[in-house]
Amino acid sequence: MSLKISWLERHWVKIAAIGIIVAVVGSIIGISSYIFIQSSTKLHFQVFHAGSLTIPFGSYATIWMASHPEYLIDNEAYGSATAIRQITENGRLADLLGSADYTLIKTMMMGVDMGNGQKYADWYIITSTNSMALAYVEANNPPHLSELKTGTKKWYHVLNGTDVTFGRADPYQDPCGYRTLMVWGLADDYYINNTSNEINGSMFAKDPLVGYGGPGATVVKGKEVDLISSLQAGEIDYLFIYTSVAVQQSLNYLEFDDHLDLSNATLKEFYANCTVHRESPLIPGAKASDITAAPIEYGITIPNNAPHPVQAIAYVEFILQNPQIWIQNGQDPYSTGASLSKYPTNNVALLPSQLQPYCIDNPSP
Repeated sequence: MSLKISWLERHWVKIAAIGIIVAVVGSIIGISSYIFIQSSTKLHFQVFHAGSLTIPFGSYATIWMASHPEYLIDNEAYGSATAIRQITENGRLADLLGSADYTLIKTMMMGVDMGNGQKYADWYIITSTNSMALAYVEANNPPHLSELKTGTKKWYHVLNGTDVTFGRADPYQDPCGYRTLMVWGLADDYYINNTSNEINGSMFAKDPLVGYGGPGATVVKGKEVDLISSLQAGEIDYLFIYTSVAVQQSLNYLEFDDHLDLSNATLKEFYANCTVHRESPLIPGAKASDITAAPIEYGITIPNNAPHPVQAIAYVEFILQNPQIWIQNGQDPYSTGASLSKYPTNNVALLPSQLQPYCIDNPSP
């Protein structure tokens, strides 16, 4: 007796497996196509911003998109100067620009022609303030921490040692980078009356910019938030950073005297005694004009070539209406932090009419 088994019977397991694979792949393709179609039908809203604005701008975007599902807000973080150069040098379009230093909007956008007789921006709004701090991770037990905390050693003496490595941002790319240099310079003014440039010189003595490659060499990256992982990993001991970022990242930090931390608007004249160079330790030959120290003031603008100006105005109004986001992320909104009821701008009359009720002319533009 012979038993014949058909081809279908012999291969039914393989056929079933192939069927399952086809079904799964089809489902994946279908889901991917759906996601693509959904995302391609949304309004792509491009934002370039300072690295220190990553978390607050992320919060604003999340809240806005929850009630405006037609938006897809794309936040890209850079050093503020590099963020602006995305627009002015790289030819990229953005609906909103957020800078850790509003004066960069003045000099790099309001002062630069797009080539058609129009500037890249006509206005800025100062949104919030901040301060400089020295961050560390206590669990890493960085050198001389106990002496710093008790005040038996000054921070500039500790950082000068070759057994200590600290990080700073590039002053060409990032305001936190040149504000770090301002802290050094102002420390000379405040602690030793600027008689010998001792503190500033000691900070630079371990810097790769001057060719130093020995123990404790300073670590420099494009923006201060790029150094957070290095601090957490113990690759550096201390980091010059904004207080808000230290708070957001749950980092320990030492506060500077307000003569150094650039937080006190009443010390504006003292801060102005310090002017620093903006030469990049990372990009050969890259440098910008010298800049004078001033209180830390963040700013936003809508570029004149923004793809979605109407929607950008609505989004900026939402930001101005919700200063609690700044507070939740360790920053003072300028309207309350500076005891003002409205946000300063270069000229209220130049603002879109929808934003004018929230602003006043900047008393010290």
